[in-house]
Order: sequence, then C-alpha cells, then structure tokens
Amino acid sequence: MRVFIVSIVMAIGILCKHNAIAQGIIFQDLTLKQAVAKAADPADPKLIFVDCYTSWCGPCIEMAKQEFPKKEAGDFFNPKFVAVKFDIEKGEGIDIGKKYDVKIFPTFLILDAKGEEINRVVGKAGIEEFIEKVKLAMKPDNSMASMKAAYEKNKNMITALPYASALADNAKDPSAVLNEVFDVAMDYERFSVDYLKLALQTAEFGSPFFRKLMWNKRNIDLALGEEVANQMIFDKVRKHMYLIANGNGARYNVYYTPQQVEDILYTISLLKMDPMKQELHICRIALYVVNKDLDGMIDYYKRYIVSLPDNDAFKGILEGILSSKIPQATPAQKAAIREYYQLGQKNYERQLKHYQEMSASMSK
Repeated sequence: MRVFIVSIVMAIGILCKHNAIAQGIIFQDLTLKQAVAKAADPADPKLIFVDCYTSWCGPCIEMAKQEFPKKEAGDFFNPKFVAVKFDIEKGEGIDIGKKYDVKIFPTFLILDAKGEEINRVVGKAGIEEFIEKVKLAMKPDNSMASMKAAYEKNKNMITALPYASALADNAKDPSAVLNEVFDVAMDYERFSVDYLKLALQTAEFGSPFFRKLMWNKRNIDLALGEEVANQMIFDKVRKHMYLIANGNGARYNVYYTPQQVEDILYTISLLKMDPMKQELHICRIALYVVNKDLDGMIDYYKRYIVSLPDNDAFKGILEGILSSKIPQATPAQKAAIREYYQLGQKNYERQLKHYQEMSASMSK
C-alpha cells in the first residue's frame, strides 16, 4: 500500500513538473517598480517584458489567450524576462502608458533592469513570428536609441529608413526624418519604392511634407505606378471621409473644417482615378455634410448615386448615409429623399424587367 501511495505521489510530482515546463509566459502580479527590482537581482538578472493592453483590444485578447499560453512562448520568455501586464486605461497602467508613450495596442515593451526602454514590438503575431520580432528588438543596434544615434551621426537614406520605419511601427510620426533626408538624398534614393511607400503611408494629408511629395508626383508615378500611388494617397483620407460623411467624426476625435475637406476633394479629383470607382463619391458627400448642405447632397444623390448598380455593396453604404440624415431633414427634404428612393425603385424595376425578358427569351 505504501509503495502504491509513493508511486501516486511521484506520478503527481512528475505531472506537475511537466505542466510547469509546458506552460506559457508566466505574467507576475507585480507593480512596475517591483518588476524592475526583481529584474535587477544580481543572482538572476533579467529584462522586463511588459504587455500593454486594453479590455476592448481584440488582438490583445488573442495574444493573451491563443499565443502566450503556448509552450514555446514560456520556453523563450520565462528564463529571460520578468513578465508583467497592465491595462493601459486602468490603475498603474495609465501612468505606464504616458511614461512610455503607448498609443496603439497591443504594445509590448522590452525594458532593461533600470526600467528604461530597449525597444518595443507592436501588434499581434503567431508566437514563432512574435519571438523572432522580440529577438530582433533585443539586439542593441535595433533599439530606437541606437537607430536615432546612427541617423544623427550620419543623415542619409541608409540610416534614415530603418529609423523612420521603427518610428512608424511604434506609432510615432517619422515625417520629420523622411522630410529631412528627402532634401539631401539622391533621386534614386528618394524615389525608391521603400522610401516612397513609407512616406506616402505616414505623411499627414495636406502637410508641408505631403505637399512636397505631391510636387514630385510624376516621379512617384514612375516609381510606384500611377494607380498604386493614387490608391495610397486616397487611402490616407478614405476612412476619415467616411466618418465625416456619417457625421460621427467627433466620436473618434476626427475633425475637419469645410476648407480642409474641400482641399482633400480637390486633390483627389486631380488624381484622375478610375471614374467607376464608387468610393470616390465619399469625398464629395463628406463636403456636403461638413457644409451642412443637405439639399445639395440630395441633389447629388439623384444625379449620380441613383444610377449606380443596385448590386453594388457600396451603393448600400452611401444610401445608409443618406438615410441617417432623415431625422434632421425638413419636410421638403424628406420629400426629396423619398423621391430619390422612388427613382431607385424605378431603376430597379427596369433592370428586373430586362433580366426577366432575357430569361424568358432563352426558354423559347
């Protein structure tokens, strides 16, 4: 009986040991100050891994539930790091977010034993890819401080692109660096694909740097292709124009004056994009909304939107925007909106009749 009990105890011990080995990242319930003190222990020196998350961040939840519990995560992180996590909108997390300028989620900070940032990794990834990103971030030459020092020492495209890319990856504006190097680089460097894609993705629409890029639009078209370049420029404002058109920009802290929206519409119009691209209507509609010109907006819908194919999903989005204006419309405006939908119904009936006739002719 004793032998049996001893065997059971040993089996339980082995099982517990196996589970301990197989577990993922061990996040410790420590304040940041306590984590720093633990990492600085001369008997077991470590770095600090800080998971900066929010309760509403889907990718944060995915990393916590799907990736960090994996054995390979624990094998890599537990021996090297004191791991802690903070909700950046609650408690100590608020101060940590301010101190390390955390603006996008998830952000994973890599700190030294003094609590100073070595580097960071932003966004979700599978655990194998994530570990590789952390390994790269841990290399001294890849730290933000090292890349900044290299750029300040020798301001050229070789040092500027890695530094600017790191700034962009960490939700920091790289425009100052990209603008500065644009003025000193050779044309083959500043009109390279890598430079232009980063510059167009990050330059604020209408900023001095953006305008400088537009002065060289022909060179950009030759480097990227006109269609690609135009799409990248339009993508810079597309989401914001949707918010303005829907009237909920303030909810997302997005504000534009009528003049700014007009400047955007003017610039997008000059790109001469495919007129069949239905999304282009959003800039014009946003201008009507920001000018509070519902009469002009209804007329625009009657003139252009009603003729869009009924099976086009984007037409439904645009009509949803129009419908959202009904509660604030005057009786005359409501009648005009009703007339628009009646025109749409007639168009649909004509299309339906056409397809019915085509179907009938095939059965004869």
